Amino acid sequence: MASFGYVASQWETRRRLNATKIEPADADEIAARKRLQDFILTDGNGATKKLSDFKGNVVILSFWASWCGPCLTELPTFAEIEKNLHARGLRVVPVNVDEGTAGRAFAAEFFPKKGIKFPTYYDTNKDLANLFEVDILPSSFVIDREGRLVFTSAGASDWSSPDTQALLEQILNEPAS
Repeated sequence: MASFGYVASQWETRRRLNATKIEPADADEIAARKRLQDFILTDGNGATKKLSDFKGNVVILSFWASWCGPCLTELPTFAEIEKNLHARGLRVVPVNVDEGTAGRAFAAEFFPKKGIKFPTYYDTNKDLANLFEVDILPSSFVIDREGRLVFTSAGASDWSSPDTQALLEQILNEPAS
C-alpha cells in the first residue's frame, strides 16, 4: 500500500508540475496568487523566523521527516539548487515534522554529512503542517518574493529536472512589486 501511495504521489506531482506554465506569468496571474498568512518557524536552537523575514526571496517550503526516504533524497537536491540560485534570491526552508527530538538528532548528523548548509525548522506539533494541509511527505510549497503561493508538490519530485528548473527561473525572474 505504501508503494502504491508513493507511485501515485510521484504521478500526481509530475502531472501538477507539467500542468504548471513554464512561461512568464502576466501581472494579473501573479496578482491572483494566494497570499499566505505569516507564520513562525522555529529552528533547533529555539530561534524563530517568520515567513515575512524571507520577503524578497523565492522560497521552497518543504515538509520532511527522518523516516521518509523520498524526503531524504530531496533534501540534498535542494541543497544543490539553493547553492546555485542563492545569489538570485532562492531560499530553501525545510520543516521537519518528526515528533519529539528525533528530527533534531537526525538532522544534526544528516545535514553536515550531505553538505546541507541551510537550517531546518521543526514542527513537532504539526501546527504548520496542518495549516498547509500536508498529508503526504515530502510536500513542498513554492512561494514568490511577495509571499504568495505559486505551486505545490506532494510526494517526491525531481527538483533538478529541466522543467522544474525553468519554473524556478521564471519565478526568480518575475519583477518585484
